[in-house]
Amino acid sequence: MADDASNISGISEKRTPERSLLDHVGRVALNRAGRFAVQVLLSKLKPHNRQPHHIRIASRTFDTLLHSVDAQLYVMSNGDLILMCRNAKVDDVDAVLAKIRQLFRADPLAARGRLPDGTEFSRWFDFEADFESFVEMVRGLELASRRVRPRRGEDASAGQGQDTAFSGQALDPFNLAKVDEALQRFRIADIMREQPAVIIGEGGTEEVLFMEQFVSIAELQKQAAPEYNLLSNMWMFQHLTETIDKRVLVALARHDFAGMPYDISVNLNINTVMSRDFQRLDEMVAERTGRVVVELQQIDVFSDISAFYSARDWLRDRGYRVLIDGLNPMSLQFYNPGLLNADFYKVSWTSSYTDTESVEEHAEVGALVESIGAERFILARTDSETALRWALTLGVRRFQGFFIDLLVKKQTEKRGGVPMASASRRH
Repeated sequence: MADDASNISGISEKRTPERSLLDHVGRVALNRAGRFAVQVLLSKLKPHNRQPHHIRIASRTFDTLLHSVDAQLYVMSNGDLILMCRNAKVDDVDAVLAKIRQLFRADPLAARGRLPDGTEFSRWFDFEADFESFVEMVRGLELASRRVRPRRGEDASAGQGQDTAFSGQALDPFNLAKVDEALQRFRIADIMREQPAVIIGEGGTEEVLFMEQFVSIAELQKQAAPEYNLLSNMWMFQHLTETIDKRVLVALARHDFAGMPYDISVNLNINTVMSRDFQRLDEMVAERTGRVVVELQQIDVFSDISAFYSARDWLRDRGYRVLIDGLNPMSLQFYNPGLLNADFYKVSWTSSYTDTESVEEHAEVGALVESIGAERFILARTDSETALRWALTLGVRRFQGFFIDLLVKKQTEKRGGVPMASASRRH
């Protein structure tokens, strides 16, 4: 076994999460008593449930445990989480896993814990009995990460299972500081974009509810850090999102809030909302806080509900409107988001909802929309007329997405380039 221990980490010279984990495994190979590992297979969730911010928030759910026991968390390149523990209580780990499953409860894998094909939400490895199988599993992840991580100069589309807009060196502690410094110097306003959320009236006319201000991470990488893959390590990407938030706030502070033709929205971390950086923006917005919508991710909200309540109350006391993003029709079956007492709820559309939804389920969603208020419900990612009609049958008239962009463009062209009306002028 000594030879095995010395060779466990001898797979790749490149410093990756998988490499770091293999090094850790090699160090404990001869001292396995009381040690175990847990793999959380977030890579097996539905694509819309495993976006970078989802992985980031899920990893943060382990923070309290990591501070109280001998444990270390690794975020794999594919989004899986692997927790290494020594003499930790199984019940404590189970409690965290239950919380993560609750965060993703709209996903079939998280809701059931196991899919019909045998895929499990989490897998446990007792090092005294399952050490070899654990090593084999990690080696497989390391090999897979090398296959999907294109080298510099290669077309990113050559990688399978990875966003084709991202390639380059994986983030590690040594180059994270370089990327962070580059982002802090970068003029992020140059790549900020906006997308309208609109209200469709009874007569089919549209008016702008707000213009969401956002940054394309793919474009940011291309211009600010072309040598690095910003999504290669979700744990480190968490740190970068905080820097990105700060840069966005600086750019927004230059807005002429008195002369804005439309209300705006911005998607932020809860920690950012409670930071001094946001307070500086608040000073610039002054008495026009009612023209700004702050979007918070559902998974961020449930990772620390107390922090959300504090942020929500502070924002609303100042006059801002609060939007909960990252919802989907399936999640509405598990809880009433209206209990979060936000001003808006953004629910993402996918075609699977009309493909599989029964008459009873449609009626239940309609009843929930009515209970929280259709005027607070926004259908995001509206990419087709089918999505639009589905929502209209529920009484929903607030939309955002590619199909809506086309409608806005056509209406603006029909008016000879005259912008659409802002809903804030009448509401």
